[in-house]
Amino acid sequence: MKKSLLLTCLSLLVHLCTAQTSQDFFETNNAKKSLRHAQQLINGKKYKQAIRQLKHTIKIKDNFAVAYRELGRVMLEVEDLAGTIEALEKSFDLDDKLSRAAFFECGEAYFQLSDMEKAKYYYQRYREMKGQSYVNRSKESGMETGYDILLQQREENIAFIEKMDTSGVYAYPIHLSDAVNSVHDDYLPTITSDGAQLVFTRQGKAEDENVMISLLKKDQWQKARSFGKSINTQKNEGMAKFEAHGKSFYFAGCMRADTEGGCDIYQATLSNGEVEEVRRLEGSLNSHFWDSQPAITCDGQMLFFSSSRDGGLGGADIWVSRLDKNGEWSSPQNLGAQINTPGDEEAPFISSDGKTLYFSSTTLPGQGDGDLFMSRFEGGKWSQPINLGFPINSPAKELGFYVQGDGKTAYFSSARKDGEGGLDIYQIELPESLRPDPIVHLQGHVVESLTFEPLTAQITIGREGQKWQVQTDEKGWFFLCLPGNKGYSFQIEKDGYEYYVGAQYLEAQDNAVPADVIIELIPVAGARPEFVAKGVGEITEKRVQFFFDFDSHFINERTASDLRALVGLLQEEEDWKVEIVGYADQSGDVTYNQALSEKRARAISNYLKRNGITINKVIRNEGMGSIGDSTNQDDAQQFRRVDVILRK
Repeated sequence: MKKSLLLTCLSLLVHLCTAQTSQDFFETNNAKKSLRHAQQLINGKKYKQAIRQLKHTIKIKDNFAVAYRELGRVMLEVEDLAGTIEALEKSFDLDDKLSRAAFFECGEAYFQLSDMEKAKYYYQRYREMKGQSYVNRSKESGMETGYDILLQQREENIAFIEKMDTSGVYAYPIHLSDAVNSVHDDYLPTITSDGAQLVFTRQGKAEDENVMISLLKKDQWQKARSFGKSINTQKNEGMAKFEAHGKSFYFAGCMRADTEGGCDIYQATLSNGEVEEVRRLEGSLNSHFWDSQPAITCDGQMLFFSSSRDGGLGGADIWVSRLDKNGEWSSPQNLGAQINTPGDEEAPFISSDGKTLYFSSTTLPGQGDGDLFMSRFEGGKWSQPINLGFPINSPAKELGFYVQGDGKTAYFSSARKDGEGGLDIYQIELPESLRPDPIVHLQGHVVESLTFEPLTAQITIGREGQKWQVQTDEKGWFFLCLPGNKGYSFQIEKDGYEYYVGAQYLEAQDNAVPADVIIELIPVAGARPEFVAKGVGEITEKRVQFFFDFDSHFINERTASDLRALVGLLQEEEDWKVEIVGYADQSGDVTYNQALSEKRARAISNYLKRNGITINKVIRNEGMGSIGDSTNQDDAQQFRRVDVILRK
């Protein structure tokens, strides 16, 4: 009985001692005991509790240099830079032979606050102490090994910053509201082509990464929420990038049942904004290593991503895989030494022009822990990367860049110190030098002219000898990216329908909303269609084309006949708005063709006015100059025309 009671007492004593050392705060008047408990909290990564305990330690003994040194180290860990500096400089006042590593940490805090003079001073103090005798030499030797490596990078960062030209600042980044950003890391933004949905990655508690979404309503981003269980699990998901049309996105999923490596790349197909299907990419793209941060080209044929797989140049590299005719992804190719370095290259984004690549690098010359860069694919190779410079990059970490469909507005993530905490998402207007080539996101429908039923068809789009082909889906819908501010021919050959040839001038977008085209195919046995417009989704539009003879702006008999039918429609249905756009082929010079296209537009406009169509119905009346290829007479004839666009 006595033996059992003794064991019980000893067990209770051990429990009490353990509880005392593991509790968040230890109430004591002994500074050394308080410090030991704080160090246990630090080892357990309970930094907030450790800060409280260290402040209690200093209250007991306000000249305790070791306590100030430890407090400064923890303050840097939680990114309280002012607190770091205050604590460490106090420790230097009390004992500047205590810690060499503390001088580096103080320099780091000043560096992150962009005070380069103070940063250089403390980095130099750190360098000068190497080989000297000081109290923590053995205790902090492992820490110093890492700092010695980082010191060279910091000195290069400061040299880069001091040479940086900041005189031509074009705009400053705008921090997105706390509806999007949080105290956690928020990064790698992507936006749908209509600009209405923002998707990004958030690393929350316990370093769990999830895909988040925010909707734009009345020019305000709404409170971000999880994309839902269809994407997010208890494992890590993130790094999502939309396809330009917004009907699917690619993301990284980690440690799933079908994951080959630590993280693999998946595709989520959307229907009305909801996830319809999630599948791991088929083919040779994924590996046994970390594969993440995908970015897809506008045509959906190439996927850029970051990977730590074998065969790279070191760290994480950027790779590209191509989609084959069987719908599988090819074995990836490394982008090579022009882009990749022995450090980490991450978060690639390929713009809609298909040749402007933005990415992050920790090794290319820059300001801090990771800068953003741009490279263009020219002459069959990638150009020397350009640092995006101030004010996009900062001494803090930047990771992930996204350029919206207009080519002007960019979003990126940064750990700079004016945010909510960690990485936050910012918006900025890009200068001309950093923009991709102007592009139009073109989408449309092919429909039957009388019933307006959708048709599947292959469309051939041409311009100056170049050709693009796109296949409609079962709803008659198609999407592709084309160089903006240019004229294009559209041709469709489909059994049972008249051969279609049309033309349109596509302006580069000044916003993210895709251009819409309705192409109507006329059944072979049918007569010329009446001017009847029906809607596809929310679109209610009719495009009527009137053709002119070579070098003429006079209305011929066939055009007059069609115009009479149009007048009848506009008199019967008074709620139409009218746009009139004239064109010419490339036979004459630019000035002559501009004048000719304007004369053709005025000829149609004047005819409508003479027949009772009042001018306030015409919301646009202009000439667009010359388009097309004058060497091909069949195509050139299609460009001698006026488009009348009716909208409700």
